[in-house]
Amino acid sequence: MPETPGAVLAFDFGLKYTGVAVGVAGNGICRPLETIRCTTRAARWQAVERLLKEWAPVRLVVGLPLDASGSEQVSTRQCRNFAAELTTRYGLPTTLVDERFTSLEADALLRERGYSRQQRAEAEHAEAAALILKSYLSAGHP
Repeated sequence: MPETPGAVLAFDFGLKYTGVAVGVAGNGICRPLETIRCTTRAARWQAVERLLKEWAPVRLVVGLPLDASGSEQVSTRQCRNFAAELTTRYGLPTTLVDERFTSLEADALLRERGYSRQQRAEAEHAEAAALILKSYLSAGHP
């Protein structure tokens, strides 16, 4: 069954920073959107809700951090909980996508573009979310 056309939001979840990217199901185009600075849990959900209202996505994607061997770690459980809460709160289909090495790849891409260390620290999370979303869209998930 083909993906419902429309916006897809992807999250690179973290307790301090959560990167967000937007793309379009069906055409594979995606881009970094923003990094949410998570000062409190309530502030994170307020920012997520604002983005959902703005983009009206048909699906959500959350990066699933696994270690190099594919094993789960503490942050894996946190991301699973975040994804489950997204589904519960907003009723949107939410997919977990392996995000191994996306932060390293995002940093390398930003370095190639000439970003300073401080600029990379700011933009890395949203760039990682875009890589997670690109992986999801290019795999042709239903």
